[in-house]
Amino acid sequence: MINSVGMAVIHKNSWIIASIVLLWSSCTYDHFNELSSACTGSSLSFGISVTDASRCGASDGNITIATKGGVKNYSFSINGSTYQPDSVYHNLTAGSYSIVVKDAKGCSVTGSASVNNTSSSLQLSLISTANSGCAKPTGTITATVSGGQGTLQYQLNNGPLQTSNVFTGLATGTYSIMAVDQSNCTVSGTATIVSPPILSSDVSFTMDVNPIITANCATSSCHNGNRRPTLNSYSTISANAPSILNAINSNMPPGGHLSTDQIRLITCWVNAGAPNN
Repeated sequence: MINSVGMAVIHKNSWIIASIVLLWSSCTYDHFNELSSACTGSSLSFGISVTDASRCGASDGNITIATKGGVKNYSFSINGSTYQPDSVYHNLTAGSYSIVVKDAKGCSVTGSASVNNTSSSLQLSLISTANSGCAKPTGTITATVSGGQGTLQYQLNNGPLQTSNVFTGLATGTYSIMAVDQSNCTVSGTATIVSPPILSSDVSFTMDVNPIITANCATSSCHNGNRRPTLNSYSTISANAPSILNAINSNMPPGGHLSTDQIRLITCWVNAGAPNN
């Protein structure tokens, strides 16, 4: 059994001149050469018109195929279905459909069409919980969807689709949530993660902040040597906390930059009031 596949790009309500291929089953090599020669230069092509489904889950979309060229009579198949002489497919749900048109010589042209939804019945509600952490975000967003068809998937911002309707580990900020059902209906909304006053225990000066300052800023060539202020103790570091926060988000330390996690730790500590913990 030898199979051959030809591809054509389909544009709604337009004619497509496509690559001509041969469909055959259990053919001998000689038969293949004979039919391939017969299809060479064939003008077989087709255009389509689409009537979208009226709403999510509706099965009232239509695809109409208009064929020209080749040798009549034509037969049609969508999504691998049995060939039929009727060029109109009724009662379609939203989705993508692969189309094959075959003429009397066995030459064929392929393409695709999409049936969309005119309107959507999906409704989305979002519930968020505050980000109680700083160094390690703890915010969550839970999406609840009504309406639609089949299994739902969810997307946070432009991330990958997932089957879970809960997003965790979110930092403070505003997020876009989209839900999509099996008929490709979508609904979207936004949710904001807020932060309560940051607990001083969230980030430790002794364990988190001071080691970063000592290794990157309070060096012999910088803020523990010939550059002021000196940053070699809690009192000097806390007194200059706002300036440190500004510097690490611009041009400090010289010759390099702190990692995102290091900047987050210092930012959390400063915003918590620079506690001596």
